[in-house]
Amino acid sequence: MGRIKNNRVIAAVLEPSALIVAAKMSLVVGSILNCINQGECIFSLDFENLQIGKLLITYTVPFFVSLYTSTIIKLRSKS
Repeated sequence: MGRIKNNRVIAAVLEPSALIVAAKMSLVVGSILNCINQGECIFSLDFENLQIGKLLITYTVPFFVSLYTSTIIKLRSKS
């Protein structure tokens, strides 16, 4: 029974529509958050002081939150 559930989770996570929505959400929300958090570096083109780790995480977190949310919704609707 556990293997069947794992297969459903993996299928839900890897569904192309969920990945596309998560990527779009990440671009929109991540860009807004990066402008808020590091706007002074971005807009002044001060790339030496731009914190790349923060920039990447700011895009990664919305991606995984969106993907997690869509996965949970799909799994609950199929139950």
